[in-house]
Amino acid sequence: MSRGIKMRKAVGTHGTLHRVADLQKRHDTQQTLPTLLCDGCNVPVRFVPAHDRSGADGALSASVPAYIALNKGAEHLPGCRYNARAHLQTLLASGADPEFLPALGDGAYELRLLVLQQALKRGSAVAPLSPADAPLDGYLRTLSDLLILQAMCGDATLLSAQLTLRLGKKRVDWADFFYGQDRYDEAWERLGTASSELPMALLGTVRSHRMLQPGDSQGVTFLNCAPKYQCTGVTDRRDFYEVSIGHSDAAWLKSFPVGAEIVMFGLWRQGRSSTASRPHPTDPRRTITSITHKLALRPVVAGQLVLVE
Repeated sequence: MSRGIKMRKAVGTHGTLHRVADLQKRHDTQQTLPTLLCDGCNVPVRFVPAHDRSGADGALSASVPAYIALNKGAEHLPGCRYNARAHLQTLLASGADPEFLPALGDGAYELRLLVLQQALKRGSAVAPLSPADAPLDGYLRTLSDLLILQAMCGDATLLSAQLTLRLGKKRVDWADFFYGQDRYDEAWERLGTASSELPMALLGTVRSHRMLQPGDSQGVTFLNCAPKYQCTGVTDRRDFYEVSIGHSDAAWLKSFPVGAEIVMFGLWRQGRSSTASRPHPTDPRRTITSITHKLALRPVVAGQLVLVE
C-alpha cells in the first residue's frame, strides 16, 4: 500500500467533494457510487468499503474501516499530499530534533525511542494531561506524523526502508513496534516477555467508552478498541485480545468517537486476563470458554492518542 496514502475524501467528476462516511452510506443503501478523482492531483481513485479481512493461523477476521485508494496502475503526481514517498521525505527533512531523529546519511534516519521512553516516564509523575514539556511535545508530534503515515500506507515497507528504530543500544524492527488489530496477540506476547513497560504503537478502531462507574475509587474512564478474536485450536475455546486506554479525563477520551481509527503510542503493559464460560448455543453438553487478554495504556499527555485522518 506504499504507493499512496489511504484517503478520507475525493472529488467526483463534477467537482463535488465526497467523504468516506457518505460513500459508505451509499454503499450500504446500494446507491450508485460516483466516479472519483484524487482531490490533490485528479488521478483516478476508488472507494473501498468497510470490510472484514480474513485472519491467518487460526485468527478470525479483523475489521478494516472504509477508505479511498488509488486505482490499479495509477500513481499520485509529484507534489500531491497523498504521495506517500514525498510526504515521508518532507517529514524526515522538516527539522525534527536531531537528538530524537538524527540523519544517518544517504537519506536514511534513525528514530531514537529511548529519548521518548524516558520523557514519558518522567511525565507519569505529573498531573493528568498536563501540558507536555517542549521536547516531549516535539517528539510526539514527529512520531505521530510518522505513525499516521504508516497507518495510512497500510504497511511499513516505505518507512522501514528509510527509518531505523533504536531503543538504547538495540535496533527495533518495525514489526516489534507498530501493531494493527490483526497483531494484538503478538503485542500482548511481547509485553509478557518484557521486564518493564515497552514503548509501542497500536492502531485500532474505537468500539466503546466505559464511563466512570459509581463507587469506582480509581476515577478512570476507559476507551476500548475493537478486539482481535483468536481461535486457539482447542475445541470451544477462543481468545480475545482487547486494547484498553484508561484516563481520568472522560471528555478527552470521548473526543475519539466510536468507529474512529486511532493510533495509540506509549508505554504499554499487559493487563489482567479473565476467563468466562457459557453454554454452547446448540449443544447443551458443551461449554464455550472465552479468555480475554488486556493490553493497557495510561497516557500522560494528549499527544499519545491521535486520529488517523
